[in-house]
Amino acid sequence: MTLTDTVPSKLEKKDRPLVSVVVCAYTSERLVQLRHTIASLLNQTYARREVVLVVDHNPDLHSQLAPLANEDVRIASNRGKRGLADARNTGIALARGEIVAFIDDDADADNHWLERLVDCYGDPAVIGNGGRIVPVWEEGPPPTWLAEEFLWVIGCTYRGMPDRGAVRNVIGCNMSFRSSVFEEVGMFNTEIGRLRNQPLSCEETEMCIRALKRWPDKKIVYAADAVVHHHVSPARRTLSYFARRCYFEGVSKVIVRRLCGADGTSSELKYLSRALPLAILRNLTNVVLLRDISTSLSRMGTITLGVGAVGAGFAAGMLLRKAKPQ
Repeated sequence: MTLTDTVPSKLEKKDRPLVSVVVCAYTSERLVQLRHTIASLLNQTYARREVVLVVDHNPDLHSQLAPLANEDVRIASNRGKRGLADARNTGIALARGEIVAFIDDDADADNHWLERLVDCYGDPAVIGNGGRIVPVWEEGPPPTWLAEEFLWVIGCTYRGMPDRGAVRNVIGCNMSFRSSVFEEVGMFNTEIGRLRNQPLSCEETEMCIRALKRWPDKKIVYAADAVVHHHVSPARRTLSYFARRCYFEGVSKVIVRRLCGADGTSSELKYLSRALPLAILRNLTNVVLLRDISTSLSRMGTITLGVGAVGAGFAAGMLLRKAKPQ
């Protein structure tokens, strides 16, 4: 299938494309959860699918996962540089599907997930999409200080992001693209993205912007009913992780802006100017009305911390960029 094919608005079952689901793994610490991830992919209502499991430079983990290989699951090692971007690129190179979907190794897919993603491709203008990511908090309830506007810190759908229709980019834990997108505009950029526990990001943002620049008449859409459940480990529910993740988001945005120009921060400026002021106002109102005073004050504090950490990371990224020889 190419981007110029005519596709009916509702695809008949016999015409439905093969979907390759790429899962990237790098640590044995997530082995138990990864098995649940694979099980959720094999339990999809959408039958025309294959799973490509890519192990990122970890021979021991590869050996542990070998028994999972079968006609539905292929296991391979990252052929490129260590890190999520090239691990995904290895999966794309091995994928046989007309659509390539991605899910994290610490997430479970709703059993209608692929069905809902594929439904979007009934529109020939759609070149990619992403769905809703719901946090699953391990070892207790979510921290009260974390505002919903900052759920992106843990890789989940957050308050303030577009909730329908065309979007600039999607979140990597729950996304898919036509395979022809990668054939035309290339793979994920290895300058960006997560390297093991270093929380850099935005490789999917840069990919989406690049694709939309290539096809300005096409679109990437948000499919709210395509749901995955993203597990949040205890290590990611601390203020130190929150601040560190926000800092590296700022660093990542400098790289995206360098590669993509103003488009690299257009959505973020809207988020800063609309979503976060509304969050502050909502929590301030609660304080004035004597409702949830402690929670509201703590959330106002972490919103301020988050914005400051992103700003610090952006400033550091700009300084590093200027310091590097051109």
